Amino acid sequence: MRAALAQDGFAVFKSDTRVRRWAEAAYRVAAGIARDPAWRGPENLRHQRTWFVGIDALPNETSGATAGVPLVGPWQTSVPNLALHRAQVSIIYPGYPRQDPSQSDANHRFRRDRAAAHVDGILPIGPNKRRFAREYHAYILSVPLNDCTVAPTVVWRGSHLIMRDALRRAITDRPPAQTDVTEAYQDARRRVFDMCEKVPLCVGPGQAALIHRFALHGTDPWPDGLSDPTGDGRMVAFFRPEFPTGAGAWLADP
Repeated sequence: MRAALAQDGFAVFKSDTRVRRWAEAAYRVAAGIARDPAWRGPENLRHQRTWFVGIDALPNETSGATAGVPLVGPWQTSVPNLALHRAQVSIIYPGYPRQDPSQSDANHRFRRDRAAAHVDGILPIGPNKRRFAREYHAYILSVPLNDCTVAPTVVWRGSHLIMRDALRRAITDRPPAQTDVTEAYQDARRRVFDMCEKVPLCVGPGQAALIHRFALHGTDPWPDGLSDPTGDGRMVAFFRPEFPTGAGAWLADP
């Protein structure tokens, strides 16, 4: 799987009983959180309530254990051993992405047509939304809590190489957090759209996907006319642990 991650920018793991047990426990916790009024404000339910953002929503331990169930899986041999933050619980509902009143038409089209493709940690800052590297993730671990064949996470195969090289050239030896990478980031993203295959990660409980920290990725829309019989939406837990040494490790290989 290390080879797949290095070449493609992602790796999908086969179903594992240990991961399934964790996903079942995390699903029960996440479903309760998603129904909690404290979590259902406009800052967390976006795009006309079709996306539950769920940043830091899962009350897991730094090992990833949730509700007493350990988070153990085949990806662990492919990533550094880092403490885990509270996972994001991202939930997509039918109709995603509807346009928020405050959202521009161009921004909405990009979310709808390009899956809001992004590299995590390259954040839009200030009134002009200039891009700066502010979060230095080691990797992205995606663990589905229910069937995620609808509105799946999508990754552009090989995009991590294009995005990494562009960011390195833009930053060089300057402090990344103070270096405006907007043009380099946007130009590299356009090249990814022209050159790289978009791959949906259609996975279910018991599986997991590992995504390279520089891979361009996003979420496909919920198909028109498709219902959600359970009312739970499509639920994924995302872990993005950061390098304790910061930007130096983030920019380095692999």
